[in-house]
Amino acid sequence: MKVIILEGPDNTGKNSLIHSIIDNNNVVKYIHCGKPSSNEPFKENERLFFKYADDIIRDNQLNNCAAVVFNRYYPGEYVYGQLYRKGNNMTIKRMVSELEGLLLDNIGWDNLYYVQLNSTSAELLKRNDDGNSLSDADLSQIKKETKLFDEIYRFSSLKKIQIFVNDEDSFRSRNDILLEFNQFIQS
Repeated sequence: MKVIILEGPDNTGKNSLIHSIIDNNNVVKYIHCGKPSSNEPFKENERLFFKYADDIIRDNQLNNCAAVVFNRYYPGEYVYGQLYRKGNNMTIKRMVSELEGLLLDNIGWDNLYYVQLNSTSAELLKRNDDGNSLSDADLSQIKKETKLFDEIYRFSSLKKIQIFVNDEDSFRSRNDILLEFNQFIQS
């Protein structure tokens, strides 16, 4: 079973890429990790992230599915947990390490893919804001999010690729991004 974790700042095209992945591949399970709703958002997410890990480990052991695609998962908590949920950097890194260890031990490095969409232009992400971003299209917040996504990308021990969605100050085509994604998954 392949497990694909898709992350990155808001407005980088994660949903567009996921729709292309689903349309062009044999995706069996799609999981979207949204905003927590409790008054203890970090604890809520931590429980949920470990539950998802247990579920996909069970699916893998039972050969229940060929692939799982996450639209956001625990790497995003490193960013949003610190910026918007008063999460502690070291606590979040501990959770990331534990989850990655659990997944690596049970799914295997060759079947875990961390794909991060990112941009070298915070201004482009601001212009592309859809009104649903936690940053509220605030340029300084977008820059902080982008920096933290880069940090968690470097911290992760999974097989990973950072795909930049822009050339200078404009977006790359969806087909180019999908091609880069497919080349990574097939390598």
